Amino acid sequence: MNFAAWLKLALEVLVAAALIHTFIRFLRDTRGSGVMRGFMLAVLLLGTLFFVVVDLLGLEHLAWVADQGLPLLLITLVVVFQPEIRQVLVRLGENKLLRRFTGGASASRAAATEIVQAAERLARRGFGGLILVERHTGIGGFTEGATLVDAELSAALLVTLFFKDAPLHDGAVLVRGERIVAAGALLPLSENPHLPPGLGTRHRAAVGATEENDAIAVVVSEETHRIALVRRGRIEEGVSPERLLAVLAGDDEPVAEPA
Repeated sequence: MNFAAWLKLALEVLVAAALIHTFIRFLRDTRGSGVMRGFMLAVLLLGTLFFVVVDLLGLEHLAWVADQGLPLLLITLVVVFQPEIRQVLVRLGENKLLRRFTGGASASRAAATEIVQAAERLARRGFGGLILVERHTGIGGFTEGATLVDAELSAALLVTLFFKDAPLHDGAVLVRGERIVAAGALLPLSENPHLPPGLGTRHRAAVGATEENDAIAVVVSEETHRIALVRRGRIEEGVSPERLLAVLAGDDEPVAEPA
């Protein structure tokens, strides 16, 4: 390839990257934003690397195989390994480099303290609760059908929303930064067959909402008065206020990947 050809290739890559970046920002508040980011990153890196190597080395037969068989192979892989691929793509979409471009909110220590205080009060009074805290992957997709609140986060307001006679107490409260975004949100129930059979609806909803993004769910059990922490679809039961505060404020180590 001569200099003009390389310059043209670089320009095409830059244009594609700009379009992808714009599209990612548009999808940031959707449930599939992490998957979409990972998919685009994988296609951009692997596709560019493969075709550049083939062109530089003049591998005509490999180029023919790629043209004829690669699309079919990709479709087969997506169909057969769809759950695993989605998890991998979410991990790719949440790497530190992409976070710099796509942004995202995480709970400050003040916000984390309010959530912890609310969880403690709910547990003491025997009220159930489910709070979904946004981190880097947007949770705006969960607001569909919910009641938009857009209020300053406080422990008192959280407890009020989950009061037994409150009209929104059965749904989840969505938190972004130091704001309560919505209440009464209906989260998707997890279809993981390995979850304990006696797990309640709130816990299953927390698992379902966190399986494909980095949001943190705080669940207060109405029956046991215990607080559970859910990340990456994994439940940590009976967490202490100190542990919950450390996780929400980002002071702990990242959760281990599911086996």
